[in-house]
Amino acid sequence: MSDIYNKYCKLKKEDKDTLYLFQSGNFYIFIGDDANKINEYVVLKKTFFCKEAEKCGFPLNSLDDYLRVFKNHGLKIKIINKDDTNNNIIDIIKKLDLDNITPLKALNILYDIKKRL
Repeated sequence: MSDIYNKYCKLKKEDKDTLYLFQSGNFYIFIGDDANKINEYVVLKKTFFCKEAEKCGFPLNSLDDYLRVFKNHGLKIKIINKDDTNNNIIDIIKKLDLDNITPLKALNILYDIKKRL
């Protein structure tokens, strides 16, 4: 499963009423049940995101227009930007104890960070 889908599942457990809009490349996307829900208000082409979920979305430069529509419908939307992921990576690096880390553990952390980028 992708990092975005895992984050989506975690966020939905915390607040199932919010629709989460993820920055993914040059697009903002809704995934899973949020993709189905948003299509009740705005028709966006749905495609498979992963085997567990569909996605739909729009280009980054259309964000303000869509946010206006979502607000007019009273939808609770939370935007998850790529910067949020990068901040998590910075936090991981800051917490490293470089004096007490094994080379194998350091390598595993680097692989994890690479997957997030």
